Amino acid sequence: MKKTLLALTLALSMTASAFAQDFAMGEETKGLKVKISDDTDFSIRTRMQPRFDMGDLITSKDGKSYESETDIYLRRLRLEMDGKLTKELKYNLTLEMDKNGKSGKASASAANEVKVQYAYLDYKFADTAKLRFGKAKLPYSRVSLSSSSKQLLIERPVTTEAAKKVFDDYYQTNAMLHGSFAEGLIAYNLAMADGWENGNYLNGTEQKADLVTGKVSTVDKEGKVFKSAPLYIARVEVSPPGFVEKSKSDAHLGEGQHVTLGFSYAAEKSIEYSTYKGAASDDSEDRTLMGADISAHFGGLTLQGEYISWKIDYSNAATSDKEPNGWYAQAGYFIPGINIEPVVRYEIYNHNSNAAAGADDTEEKDTTIGVNWYGKGHSFKIGANWINSAYGKNAGALANADKKDVYQVQAQLYF
Repeated sequence: MKKTLLALTLALSMTASAFAQDFAMGEETKGLKVKISDDTDFSIRTRMQPRFDMGDLITSKDGKSYESETDIYLRRLRLEMDGKLTKELKYNLTLEMDKNGKSGKASASAANEVKVQYAYLDYKFADTAKLRFGKAKLPYSRVSLSSSSKQLLIERPVTTEAAKKVFDDYYQTNAMLHGSFAEGLIAYNLAMADGWENGNYLNGTEQKADLVTGKVSTVDKEGKVFKSAPLYIARVEVSPPGFVEKSKSDAHLGEGQHVTLGFSYAAEKSIEYSTYKGAASDDSEDRTLMGADISAHFGGLTLQGEYISWKIDYSNAATSDKEPNGWYAQAGYFIPGINIEPVVRYEIYNHNSNAAAGADDTEEKDTTIGVNWYGKGHSFKIGANWINSAYGKNAGALANADKKDVYQVQAQLYF
Protein backbone atom coordinates (compact mmCIF):
# COMPACT_ATOMS: atom_id res chain seq x y z
CA MET A 1 0.00 0.00 0.00
CA LYS A 2 2.85 2.40 0.80
CA LYS A 3 4.19 1.77 -2.70
CA THR A 4 0.83 2.92 -4.02
CA LEU A 5 1.18 6.27 -2.22
CA LEU A 6 4.72 6.70 -3.53
CA ALA A 7 3.50 6.00 -7.05
CA LEU A 8 0.72 8.59 -6.69
CA THR A 9 3.19 11.14 -5.33
CA LEU A 10 5.58 10.50 -8.23
CA ALA A 11 2.74 10.80 -10.73
CA LEU A 12 1.68 14.15 -9.30
CA SER A 13 5.26 15.41 -9.35
CA MET A 14 5.78 14.34 -12.97
CA THR A 15 2.49 15.90 -14.01
CA ALA A 16 3.38 19.17 -12.30
CA SER A 17 6.84 19.27 -13.90
CA ALA A 18 5.50 18.49 -17.36
CA PHE A 19 2.83 21.19 -17.29
CA ALA A 20 4.43 23.82 -15.05
CA GLN A 21 5.36 26.11 -17.93
CA ASP A 22 2.22 25.64 -19.99
CA PHE A 23 -0.17 25.72 -17.02
CA ALA A 24 1.59 27.90 -14.47
CA MET A 25 -0.38 28.82 -11.41
CA GLY A 26 -2.23 32.07 -12.02
CA GLU A 27 -5.00 33.93 -10.27
CA GLU A 28 -7.74 31.71 -8.93
CA THR A 29 -11.09 32.01 -10.63
CA LYS A 30 -13.73 33.83 -8.60
CA GLY A 31 -16.80 32.66 -10.47
CA LEU A 32 -19.25 34.79 -12.39
CA LYS A 33 -19.88 38.19 -10.81
CA VAL A 34 -22.57 40.59 -11.97
CA LYS A 35 -22.45 44.19 -10.76
CA ILE A 36 -25.98 45.54 -10.53
CA SER A 37 -25.11 48.93 -9.04
CA ASP A 38 -22.27 50.55 -7.07
CA ASP A 39 -23.47 48.84 -3.89
CA THR A 40 -25.23 45.75 -5.26
CA ASP A 41 -23.77 42.65 -6.90
CA PHE A 42 -24.30 38.94 -7.40
CA SER A 43 -21.77 36.10 -7.72
CA ILE A 44 -22.18 32.43 -8.57
CA ARG A 45 -19.59 29.65 -8.32
CA THR A 46 -19.52 25.88 -8.76
CA ARG A 47 -17.28 23.44 -6.88
CA MET A 48 -16.69 19.79 -7.67
CA GLN A 49 -14.40 17.35 -5.85
CA PRO A 50 -14.13 14.00 -7.67
CA ARG A 51 -12.72 11.42 -5.26
CA PHE A 52 -11.11 7.98 -5.33
CA ASP A 53 -10.71 5.98 -2.10
CA MET A 54 -8.93 2.65 -1.70
CA GLY A 55 -7.92 0.46 1.21
CA ASP A 56 -9.58 -0.72 4.43
CA LEU A 57 -12.95 0.84 3.70
CA ILE A 58 -15.31 -1.91 4.85
CA THR A 59 -15.52 -4.53 7.59
CA SER A 60 -15.70 -8.25 6.91
CA LYS A 61 -19.02 -10.09 7.00
CA ASP A 62 -18.31 -11.34 10.51
CA GLY A 63 -17.39 -7.80 11.64
CA LYS A 64 -14.00 -8.88 13.00
CA SER A 65 -11.57 -7.40 10.46
CA TYR A 66 -11.23 -4.93 7.58
CA GLU A 67 -11.46 -5.74 3.91
CA SER A 68 -10.05 -3.81 0.96
CA GLU A 69 -12.44 -1.93 -1.29
CA THR A 70 -12.45 0.97 -3.74
CA ASP A 71 -14.93 3.80 -4.03
CA ILE A 72 -15.30 6.52 -6.66
CA TYR A 73 -17.70 9.38 -5.99
CA LEU A 74 -18.14 13.17 -5.79
CA ARG A 75 -17.04 14.18 -2.29
CA ARG A 76 -18.43 17.66 -2.76
CA LEU A 77 -20.75 19.13 -5.37
CA ARG A 78 -21.86 22.66 -4.59
CA LEU A 79 -23.48 25.71 -6.11
CA GLU A 80 -22.58 28.92 -4.28
CA MET A 81 -24.42 32.21 -4.68
CA ASP A 82 -23.56 35.35 -2.73
CA GLY A 83 -23.28 39.09 -3.03
CA LYS A 84 -24.46 42.43 -1.65
CA LEU A 85 -27.98 43.79 -1.40
CA THR A 86 -26.68 47.11 -0.13
CA LYS A 87 -23.24 48.43 0.83
CA GLU A 88 -23.72 47.05 4.35
CA LEU A 89 -25.86 43.93 3.70
CA LYS A 90 -24.35 40.71 2.34
CA TYR A 91 -26.08 37.41 1.64
CA ASN A 92 -25.16 33.81 0.85
CA LEU A 93 -27.10 30.83 -0.49
CA THR A 94 -25.16 27.59 -1.03
CA LEU A 95 -26.69 24.32 -2.23
CA GLU A 96 -24.86 21.01 -1.81
CA MET A 97 -25.14 17.46 -3.04
CA ASP A 98 -22.09 16.03 -1.25
CA LYS A 99 -20.96 12.39 -1.25
CA ASN A 100 -22.83 11.80 -4.49
CA GLY A 101 -22.35 8.19 -5.51
CA LYS A 102 -20.53 7.23 -2.30
CA SER A 103 -20.89 3.58 -1.30
CA GLY A 104 -22.78 2.81 1.89
CA LYS A 105 -25.75 5.04 1.09
CA ALA A 106 -29.01 3.30 1.89
CA SER A 107 -30.66 4.52 -1.30
CA ALA A 108 -29.82 6.36 -4.49
CA SER A 109 -32.26 9.14 -3.59
CA ALA A 110 -30.41 9.77 -0.31
CA ALA A 111 -27.10 9.98 -2.17
CA ASN A 112 -28.51 12.47 -4.70
CA GLU A 113 -30.40 14.70 -2.27
CA VAL A 114 -29.90 18.46 -2.73
CA LYS A 115 -29.59 20.34 0.58
CA VAL A 116 -29.24 23.95 1.67
CA GLN A 117 -25.84 24.30 3.30
CA TYR A 118 -25.77 28.08 3.80
CA ALA A 119 -28.58 30.61 3.75
CA TYR A 120 -27.90 33.81 5.67
CA LEU A 121 -27.82 37.61 5.73
CA ASP A 122 -24.88 39.53 7.22
CA TYR A 123 -25.33 43.22 8.10
CA LYS A 124 -22.33 45.45 8.82
CA PHE A 125 -22.90 48.20 11.37
CA ALA A 126 -19.14 48.80 11.58
CA ASP A 127 -15.93 46.77 11.42
CA THR A 128 -16.36 46.14 15.15
CA ALA A 129 -19.99 44.97 14.91
CA LYS A 130 -21.66 42.84 12.25
CA LEU A 131 -24.81 40.75 12.66
CA ARG A 132 -25.29 37.50 10.75
CA PHE A 133 -28.54 35.56 10.82
CA GLY A 134 -29.45 32.35 9.04
CA LYS A 135 -28.10 28.87 8.41
CA ALA A 136 -24.30 28.78 8.70
CA LYS A 137 -21.47 27.11 10.59
CA LEU A 138 -21.38 27.37 14.36
CA PRO A 139 -18.27 29.40 15.30
CA TYR A 140 -15.92 26.89 16.91
CA SER A 141 -12.91 24.85 15.72
CA ARG A 142 -10.38 26.57 13.48
CA VAL A 143 -10.06 23.74 10.96
CA SER A 144 -13.85 23.37 10.69
CA LEU A 145 -14.37 27.10 10.14
CA SER A 146 -11.87 27.15 7.25
CA SER A 147 -13.48 26.43 3.90
CA SER A 148 -13.17 22.84 2.70
CA SER A 149 -12.02 24.34 -0.62
CA LYS A 150 -8.80 25.45 1.11
CA GLN A 151 -7.98 22.40 3.25
CA LEU A 152 -4.36 21.33 3.57
CA LEU A 153 -5.30 17.64 3.64
CA ILE A 154 -8.18 15.85 1.96
CA GLU A 155 -10.10 15.10 5.16
CA ARG A 156 -10.38 17.12 8.36
CA PRO A 157 -9.21 15.59 11.68
CA VAL A 158 -11.47 12.93 13.21
CA THR A 159 -11.56 14.81 16.55
CA THR A 160 -12.98 18.01 15.09
CA GLU A 161 -15.38 16.06 12.88
CA ALA A 162 -16.75 14.39 16.01
CA ALA A 163 -16.91 17.77 17.78
CA LYS A 164 -19.15 19.11 14.99
CA LYS A 165 -21.87 16.69 16.15
CA VAL A 166 -21.85 17.64 19.84
CA PHE A 167 -24.72 20.15 19.38
CA ASP A 168 -26.61 18.18 16.74
CA ASP A 169 -25.84 19.93 13.43
CA TYR A 170 -22.75 22.10 12.84
CA TYR A 171 -24.68 23.83 10.04
CA GLN A 172 -27.78 25.24 11.71
CA THR A 173 -29.72 28.49 11.92
CA ASN A 174 -28.01 30.86 14.34
CA ALA A 175 -27.66 34.55 15.14
CA MET A 176 -24.07 35.73 15.44
CA LEU A 177 -22.55 39.07 16.43
CA HIS A 178 -19.02 39.30 15.06
CA GLY A 179 -16.34 41.83 14.24
CA SER A 180 -12.74 42.87 14.80
CA PHE A 181 -10.70 45.53 16.57
CA ALA A 182 -7.32 47.18 16.10
CA GLU A 183 -7.12 46.53 12.36
CA GLY A 184 -7.95 42.87 12.79
CA LEU A 185 -5.56 42.05 15.65
CA ILE A 186 -8.55 40.90 17.74
CA ALA A 187 -11.61 39.23 16.23
CA TYR A 188 -14.66 37.80 18.01
CA ASN A 189 -17.80 35.73 17.39
CA LEU A 190 -20.78 35.52 19.77
CA ALA A 191 -23.57 33.20 18.61
CA MET A 192 -26.86 31.75 19.80
CA ALA A 193 -28.73 28.80 18.29
CA ASP A 194 -31.30 26.13 19.17
CA GLY A 195 -28.73 23.35 19.35
CA TRP A 196 -30.66 20.16 20.10
CA GLU A 197 -34.31 20.60 19.14
CA ASN A 198 -37.54 18.85 20.06
CA GLY A 199 -37.90 15.59 18.13
CA ASN A 200 -34.21 15.14 17.32
CA TYR A 201 -32.34 12.06 18.51
CA LEU A 202 -29.17 12.43 20.58
CA ASN A 203 -27.87 9.16 19.16
CA GLY A 204 -29.18 9.88 15.69
CA THR A 205 -31.17 7.84 13.24
CA GLU A 206 -30.13 5.25 10.73
CA GLN A 207 -31.49 4.01 7.45
CA LYS A 208 -32.03 0.29 6.91
CA ALA A 209 -33.02 -1.49 3.72
CA ASP A 210 -35.20 -4.59 3.75
CA LEU A 211 -33.16 -7.40 2.17
CA VAL A 212 -36.22 -8.82 0.42
CA THR A 213 -38.20 -5.79 -0.74
CA GLY A 214 -35.35 -3.27 -0.86
CA LYS A 215 -37.58 -0.72 0.89
CA VAL A 216 -35.63 1.79 2.97
CA SER A 217 -36.89 2.87 6.39
CA THR A 218 -35.52 5.24 9.03
CA VAL A 219 -34.96 3.75 12.46
CA ASP A 220 -34.72 6.03 15.49
CA LYS A 221 -32.03 5.39 18.06
CA GLU A 222 -32.04 6.29 21.76
CA GLY A 223 -32.53 9.75 23.22
CA LYS A 224 -35.47 11.59 21.67
CA VAL A 225 -35.16 15.24 22.72
CA PHE A 226 -38.12 16.85 24.45
CA LYS A 227 -36.74 20.34 25.05
CA SER A 228 -33.47 22.13 25.80
CA ALA A 229 -32.00 25.50 26.68
CA PRO A 230 -30.45 27.64 23.89
CA LEU A 231 -26.92 26.93 22.68
CA TYR A 232 -24.39 29.74 23.32
CA ILE A 233 -21.00 29.98 21.61
CA ALA A 234 -18.08 32.39 21.93
CA ARG A 235 -14.84 32.52 19.96
CA VAL A 236 -11.92 34.96 20.08
CA GLU A 237 -8.93 35.16 17.72
CA VAL A 238 -5.77 37.18 18.39
CA SER A 239 -2.89 38.04 16.02
CA PRO A 240 0.28 40.11 16.51
CA PRO A 241 0.83 43.28 14.41
CA GLY A 242 1.88 42.44 10.89
CA PHE A 243 0.61 38.86 11.10
CA VAL A 244 -3.15 39.24 10.56
CA GLU A 245 -4.63 36.60 8.28
CA LYS A 246 -6.35 38.19 5.27
CA SER A 247 -8.61 35.22 4.59
CA LYS A 248 -8.99 32.05 6.69
CA SER A 249 -7.28 29.12 4.96
CA ASP A 250 -5.32 25.95 5.72
CA ALA A 251 -3.06 26.53 2.70
CA HIS A 252 -1.88 30.00 1.61
CA LEU A 253 0.30 28.77 -1.28
CA GLY A 254 3.39 30.76 -0.40
CA GLU A 255 1.73 34.17 -0.20
CA GLY A 256 2.04 36.44 2.85
CA GLN A 257 2.30 35.48 6.50
CA HIS A 258 0.07 35.17 9.55
CA VAL A 259 -0.04 33.96 13.14
CA THR A 260 -3.43 33.51 14.85
CA LEU A 261 -4.32 32.13 18.26
CA GLY A 262 -7.94 31.12 18.79
CA PHE A 263 -10.13 30.13 21.75
CA SER A 264 -13.65 28.68 21.62
CA TYR A 265 -16.33 27.88 24.20
CA ALA A 266 -19.84 26.49 23.72
CA ALA A 267 -22.52 25.31 26.12
CA GLU A 268 -26.06 23.95 26.04
CA LYS A 269 -27.79 23.11 29.30
CA SER A 270 -30.80 21.00 30.30
CA ILE A 271 -31.20 18.84 27.22
CA GLU A 272 -34.20 16.75 28.27
CA TYR A 273 -34.95 13.54 26.42
CA SER A 274 -36.88 10.28 26.52
CA THR A 275 -35.34 6.84 26.35
CA TYR A 276 -35.51 4.39 23.49
CA LYS A 277 -38.62 4.70 21.29
CA GLY A 278 -40.18 7.44 23.35
CA ALA A 279 -40.55 5.78 26.74
CA ALA A 280 -41.17 8.30 29.51
CA SER A 281 -38.02 9.48 31.26
CA ASP A 282 -36.71 12.37 33.34
CA ASP A 283 -33.19 12.06 31.94
CA SER A 284 -31.33 15.17 30.87
CA GLU A 285 -27.78 16.25 30.16
CA ASP A 286 -25.59 19.36 29.89
CA ARG A 287 -23.04 19.70 27.12
CA THR A 288 -19.98 21.98 27.13
CA LEU A 289 -17.12 22.32 24.67
CA MET A 290 -13.77 24.12 24.84
CA GLY A 291 -11.03 24.49 22.28
CA ALA A 292 -7.73 26.27 21.61
CA ASP A 293 -5.91 26.48 18.30
CA ILE A 294 -2.96 28.13 16.64
CA SER A 295 -2.31 28.61 12.95
CA ALA A 296 0.56 30.25 11.11
CA HIS A 297 2.21 30.52 7.75
CA PHE A 298 5.44 32.12 6.63
CA GLY A 299 5.72 32.12 2.87
CA GLY A 300 5.47 28.49 1.77
CA LEU A 301 5.48 27.00 5.28
CA THR A 302 2.06 26.30 6.82
CA LEU A 303 1.61 25.16 10.44
CA GLN A 304 -1.55 24.46 12.42
CA GLY A 305 -2.53 22.76 15.66
CA GLU A 306 -5.71 22.44 17.68
CA TYR A 307 -6.93 20.94 20.95
CA ILE A 308 -10.63 20.43 21.56
CA SER A 309 -12.59 18.70 24.32
CA TRP A 310 -16.21 18.37 25.33
CA LYS A 311 -18.17 16.98 28.23
CA ILE A 312 -21.58 15.33 28.44
CA ASP A 313 -22.82 15.69 32.01
CA TYR A 314 -25.70 13.26 32.67
CA SER A 315 -28.41 13.87 35.26
CA ASN A 316 -28.75 10.13 35.79
CA ALA A 317 -26.32 9.26 38.60
CA ALA A 318 -26.00 5.74 37.23
CA THR A 319 -24.48 7.05 33.99
CA SER A 320 -20.86 8.22 34.04
CA ASP A 321 -20.11 11.55 32.38
CA LYS A 322 -18.47 11.28 28.98
CA GLU A 323 -15.41 13.43 28.20
CA PRO A 324 -13.91 13.03 24.70
CA ASN A 325 -10.91 15.12 23.68
CA GLY A 326 -8.18 15.25 21.10
CA TRP A 327 -5.51 17.24 19.36
CA TYR A 328 -3.76 17.37 16.01
CA ALA A 329 -0.73 19.06 14.46
CA GLN A 330 -0.33 19.50 10.72
CA ALA A 331 2.20 21.11 8.39
CA GLY A 332 2.78 21.71 4.70
CA TYR A 333 5.43 23.34 2.55
CA PHE A 334 4.54 24.88 -0.81
CA ILE A 335 7.27 24.61 -3.46
CA PRO A 336 6.82 27.34 -6.11
CA GLY A 337 7.43 26.68 -9.78
CA ILE A 338 6.24 23.08 -9.72
CA ASN A 339 3.44 24.01 -7.29
CA ILE A 340 3.91 20.89 -5.17
CA GLU A 341 3.08 20.86 -1.45
CA PRO A 342 4.08 17.92 0.78
CA VAL A 343 1.74 17.68 3.80
CA VAL A 344 1.56 15.74 7.06
CA ARG A 345 -0.72 15.47 10.10
CA TYR A 346 -0.60 13.55 13.38
CA GLU A 347 -3.64 13.26 15.64
CA ILE A 348 -4.73 11.60 18.88
CA TYR A 349 -8.47 11.35 19.56
CA ASN A 350 -9.58 10.00 22.92
CA HIS A 351 -13.19 8.84 22.53
CA ASN A 352 -13.77 9.12 26.29
CA SER A 353 -11.08 10.23 28.73
CA ASN A 354 -13.50 9.52 31.61
CA ALA A 355 -13.98 5.84 30.79
CA ALA A 356 -13.98 3.43 33.71
CA ALA A 357 -10.97 1.25 34.48
CA GLY A 358 -10.89 -1.73 32.18
CA ALA A 359 -12.72 0.19 29.45
CA ASP A 360 -10.25 3.07 29.22
CA ASP A 361 -8.23 2.09 26.15
CA THR A 362 -10.17 4.63 24.09
CA GLU A 363 -7.47 6.40 22.08
CA GLU A 364 -7.36 6.56 18.29
CA LYS A 365 -4.13 7.66 16.60
CA ASP A 366 -4.19 8.88 13.00
CA THR A 367 -1.19 9.69 10.81
CA THR A 368 -1.73 11.32 7.40
CA ILE A 369 0.99 11.84 4.80
CA GLY A 370 0.34 13.29 1.38
CA VAL A 371 1.06 15.76 -1.37
CA ASN A 372 -0.90 18.47 -3.20
CA TRP A 373 -0.39 19.80 -6.70
CA TYR A 374 -1.92 23.16 -7.65
CA GLY A 375 -2.66 23.76 -11.31
CA LYS A 376 -4.44 27.05 -10.69
CA GLY A 377 -4.42 27.68 -6.98
CA HIS A 378 -7.45 26.29 -5.19
CA SER A 379 -9.45 26.57 -8.42
CA PHE A 380 -7.78 23.46 -9.82
CA LYS A 381 -5.76 21.12 -7.62
CA ILE A 382 -5.13 17.44 -6.96
CA GLY A 383 -4.25 15.84 -3.64
CA ALA A 384 -3.16 12.35 -2.58
CA ASN A 385 -3.20 11.16 1.06
CA TRP A 386 -2.30 8.01 2.96
CA ILE A 387 -4.07 7.68 6.34
CA ASN A 388 -2.96 5.15 8.93
CA SER A 389 -5.37 4.74 11.86
CA ALA A 390 -4.59 2.75 15.02
CA TYR A 391 -7.33 2.01 17.58
CA GLY A 392 -7.36 1.13 21.26
CA LYS A 393 -9.55 -1.86 22.06
CA ASN A 394 -12.35 0.47 23.23
CA ALA A 395 -11.88 3.04 20.48
CA GLY A 396 -13.35 1.10 17.58
CA ALA A 397 -10.81 -1.72 17.29
CA LEU A 398 -12.16 -4.88 15.69
CA ALA A 399 -11.58 -8.33 17.14
CA ASN A 400 -8.91 -9.20 14.55
CA ALA A 401 -7.72 -5.72 13.55
CA ASP A 402 -6.71 -2.64 15.51
CA LYS A 403 -5.46 -0.54 12.61
CA LYS A 404 -6.33 0.29 9.03
CA ASP A 405 -4.88 2.07 6.00
CA VAL A 406 -6.81 4.21 3.54
CA TYR A 407 -5.52 5.86 0.35
CA GLN A 408 -7.28 8.89 -1.14
CA VAL A 409 -6.94 10.91 -4.32
CA GLN A 410 -9.11 13.98 -4.78
CA ALA A 411 -9.29 16.70 -7.40
CA GLN A 412 -10.98 20.08 -7.06
CA LEU A 413 -12.53 22.24 -9.76
CA TYR A 414 -13.73 25.54 -8.32
CA PHE A 415 -14.89 28.04 -10.92
